[in-house]
Amino acid sequence: MVSKVTRPHGADSSGIYRRPRLVLKLKRFEDLPSVLAKTKSYPTPVRMVGADYSQTRCVGGDGGTTVDTGALDKILEFGENFVRAQAGVRVVALVQALAERGLELPLTPEMGQISLGAVAVTTLPQASYEMGLAQLSSCVSEMKLITPQGKQMIVTEREKDLMRVLRSSFGLLGVVHEVVLRVRPITPVKIDYQVWPLKEFTARFNSVVNAPGALRLHISPFTDKITVERRTLDESASVTRSGIWQVRNSVMRNVLPAFGSTVGSVLAAPGLRAGLLSGMQRALRSKRGVVLYAHEWMRDMPSEAWKARHTYSLWAFPQADYPRLLAEYFAFCKSYYKEHRYRPNLVSGANRVHQDRGSLFSVSYSGPVITLEPSSNGEQGWDDFLIDFNDFAAGLGGTPTFNQTRALQPEHVAKSFGDRVKLFRALRQRTDPLNRLRNSYFAHLLG
Repeated sequence: MVSKVTRPHGADSSGIYRRPRLVLKLKRFEDLPSVLAKTKSYPTPVRMVGADYSQTRCVGGDGGTTVDTGALDKILEFGENFVRAQAGVRVVALVQALAERGLELPLTPEMGQISLGAVAVTTLPQASYEMGLAQLSSCVSEMKLITPQGKQMIVTEREKDLMRVLRSSFGLLGVVHEVVLRVRPITPVKIDYQVWPLKEFTARFNSVVNAPGALRLHISPFTDKITVERRTLDESASVTRSGIWQVRNSVMRNVLPAFGSTVGSVLAAPGLRAGLLSGMQRALRSKRGVVLYAHEWMRDMPSEAWKARHTYSLWAFPQADYPRLLAEYFAFCKSYYKEHRYRPNLVSGANRVHQDRGSLFSVSYSGPVITLEPSSNGEQGWDDFLIDFNDFAAGLGGTPTFNQTRALQPEHVAKSFGDRVKLFRALRQRTDPLNRLRNSYFAHLLG
């Protein structure tokens, strides 16, 4: 059965207030039909939450019912090329269990607190190795869900069009309680770093994106530097974790999240902050490659969110125009600081995302993209910065996500997704005519 808990009054780790009237802890998926059917006991909207990873109000309660799926935490079956698990399982737990069996997901994210229910139905683009597999939901080959009418439904990759829609449905078409994901034999990954000023990065750009491997960028507009992190699969490589990896691991896991909340409060002057970032970049400039397994770069945030407060916002831009976009972004950040005396106090991240049409709202549906992800500890001025940054990003042809792009507006959505929004809206209205699963956030953005 489900158990009721006190409605939370504070914000989550991203600083977003959810405000449900009722929070339920789901103990077994068989109770979901009853929750959906009893509208008086469990007020609308009904929204699922796993680890509350999202940076937006996509799981916002709006005085309705939030269902915590955390107790659905069983890994049910390991196969040679698949794993079956419940929706509440955290990615970090799954990845560790796979590694013990010599297996891994085709894509491994940096942060491990994401639940598999979120992986299945949200847009989570990753630094990818090849076309067709560039976001976590594309690893999902089967879903079991409960429809808004309380019926059990199983969808597999054989139903290609339906799976494409479900993979970015955000719980609006049904409640996922079990998923099957593709896996592969665990493979060493070689990681190399280069740090370049924007001008040199632009000159080298074609060779950077055409070389094999996955790409992550760490972008510092005020120091005019881009750190290029390349990840290359290498089955014959021997695993090493010395030297540069220890520096990178410590910086990316500890320094950057703390930079705004702890270090940033001490090093308030931009020059001092720039000095710390320059030191990090010098450390990463080493040409020695490090070899490790993908699960070793995953980080799991502390349960006390204030210890590692880290918020961000994501837009994706066509790969071909990315150097021009970065030049515009550097100028935007400097102009914004000059006018408002505000700058995001963490390094901006980015991932190269190959074309992936596996979900309807994929940011790389039309072709390869590179994301741009300003990051912050949520200090004063961050929310205002994002309003102007969103207009900047939309004006340069960016594509947002519903769960990672903060302060998103309907005009941004319409411009980026066009007819795909109309298709999804029509399907959602037929699937959930009583709007049992729709909250005000999606009503505002999708209608």
